[in-house]
Amino acid sequence: MRKILLILDGIVAKEFVMTLSSKHIEQNYQIFVSQDPLLLPDISSDYVENHNFDPSSTRKLREILDPQITDCYIIVNDDRDIIYETIRNYSKNIQITMLGKIELKGEDSMLTVVDESSVLSAKLFERFPNVPRTAKYIGLGQGEIMQVSVPSGSPYAYRAIGSIKQKKWKIVAIYRNNDFLLPINSSVIFPNDSLLLVGEPKILWDIYYRIKDEIGQFPTPFGRDVVLYCDLQDNENLQLIIDQGLWLFNKFKNKRFHLCFFNPANFDDLQNIKTNENLNKENVTWHIEYYETSLKKIINRDRANKNIGLIILNSRLFATSKRFLFDLGIPLLKLGNTPLYELTDSAVVIPDKIQESEKISSVVFDFSTQIGVKIKLYDFDIDSKYHKDAIDYYNRIAKIFEKKIETITSNTLNPIIWLNNEKHTIQIIPLKKEEAKKPIWRSLTNVENLSTHLTNIPQLFIPLSV
Repeated sequence: MRKILLILDGIVAKEFVMTLSSKHIEQNYQIFVSQDPLLLPDISSDYVENHNFDPSSTRKLREILDPQITDCYIIVNDDRDIIYETIRNYSKNIQITMLGKIELKGEDSMLTVVDESSVLSAKLFERFPNVPRTAKYIGLGQGEIMQVSVPSGSPYAYRAIGSIKQKKWKIVAIYRNNDFLLPINSSVIFPNDSLLLVGEPKILWDIYYRIKDEIGQFPTPFGRDVVLYCDLQDNENLQLIIDQGLWLFNKFKNKRFHLCFFNPANFDDLQNIKTNENLNKENVTWHIEYYETSLKKIINRDRANKNIGLIILNSRLFATSKRFLFDLGIPLLKLGNTPLYELTDSAVVIPDKIQESEKISSVVFDFSTQIGVKIKLYDFDIDSKYHKDAIDYYNRIAKIFEKKIETITSNTLNPIIWLNNEKHTIQIIPLKKEEAKKPIWRSLTNVENLSTHLTNIPQLFIPLSV
């Protein structure tokens, strides 16, 4: 839930409040400020605050500003510059949307200006003869074309186009900073982008809610199905593996879980699987593969009829198939010695390329929130030149998800040693194809490569691209 500040005055503000009150009043926590009491919504709600004062009063406005505010709408006739300066001096990270122009001293990427005269002119131009129409006049007019903005905490933020399963719908364009982009598979979606979607109307509405929903979506947008693969020749902890998979699936919402057992070794294992009542629940299916012994061939077959968004396997199976698994571009959960249901924390080791930690941030918060663990950031630098930008970014996202994070910095304790000593932690790590192809002796200083060899803790690998 976002906390939004609305500063209002004039006829446009009045219409805006009426629309907001009738449709979206309780989807966010909203703070209304206006000198005109008639512009304050007459609604009793735990998610609404009303303040009746002159918003151009810097002192009074600063009194209600809150670090949790993520967005601000300035819809006033006068004193926009004063109000803007008050808010921007308080925080550089609040996304401001303003009706009308002001003179800026410098660039502000967190400011969106809506020019009333330009909007009205564009509407009049649409009615001019022999002029191409906007999307609502194109095609069937049934909603098969949709434009959706991407919020910061969206599961689609920092995702490569090619890593998003698009069945019966497509992302055909990206609008970013007033630029039009034709995406390719490697194109990355950023917060505040607008996506132009084409597809079946019902599916587009489902995608819209997935893009806008900031929690509980993983493994979307990679796929919907969670699949556990288990080699029965390595059956020492068969029941533990099944229990962990079921526990994790029960933490997710609106997903499907499939278990694939292959290389059957003895009759007792088969009986335990067939008589396990927990494997016969809704949205849970299982299969014993009697003939195919190759994990690669089994997964390639499953990809043809399943929308796989997460693969679960133990560390031995992961180690023998790592190169192939990394090439899939699908999130991987490698089980460790600590059962998933005993986890208390998730950990992200900030890499040298801080963009990589940012790209997995939405998954870090979504996954951690769904399974109910705290988040730790581990920042290691022998020169004590820590990654402040990455830490600040995670703190901003934490505000959106209403999630606390713990930051640990060190210039002495190697991240691999730190991770290996964490008994109840799952590491969330960027998945990069090239790391799987390097022998360990060629990347002894690379944390991501070395991390793949850990077996003590479970690890969630998130692909950066296809």
